[in-house]
Amino acid sequence: MPVLLGLHLFELKGAFGKRIASVMGALADVRDIDAMLKILATVDKRSQTIGQIFDADRIAGKKHLVHAAKLALTAQVTRMNFADSLNIELVCWASGLRQIVRAFDRVGVHKGCNRVAILTIGKSREEVKRAQTETLRELNLHRDDKVLDVNSKKISTLMKAFDISKKELEIAPIEELVLEKIALLSLQR
Repeated sequence: MPVLLGLHLFELKGAFGKRIASVMGALADVRDIDAMLKILATVDKRSQTIGQIFDADRIAGKKHLVHAAKLALTAQVTRMNFADSLNIELVCWASGLRQIVRAFDRVGVHKGCNRVAILTIGKSREEVKRAQTETLRELNLHRDDKVLDVNSKKISTLMKAFDISKKELEIAPIEELVLEKIALLSLQR
């Protein structure tokens, strides 16, 4: 179980050792995805972190990405990963899909997207905080963690994206159903 270290920092422990993860939301004007990902990769290289950016409208809160991070880190260290890159592995786990292209379609940032979620993983709080600050600055993003909140519009989007029925939603909150969907990916090996 991830340990909350602060408002946005989580400590993850597992077969991969100990890592610090952070999730933040931001407002963006996504025009060039490749350029955005290159900048994120440059920030990661300087900060010694791993970061990924997602469509916030398809993310069921911070726990969604923290859970995906732990599963991706575990899959990588146990050699049960779907992708060679941890950045891509994070997208697969966050989407609950093995197929990389479909995973990016489900939760990846896309042209015209204006609400993004950014996951950063590192070995220390300092690395993660530095990477977050640089990511916001380098990508010219306005931090807004409210984009991570689940509201009625987002529930509808999540239901479609993750194939969740109204009947399932009567049984459990959407956040728990999405976590269950991504956890089920471990059975698809």
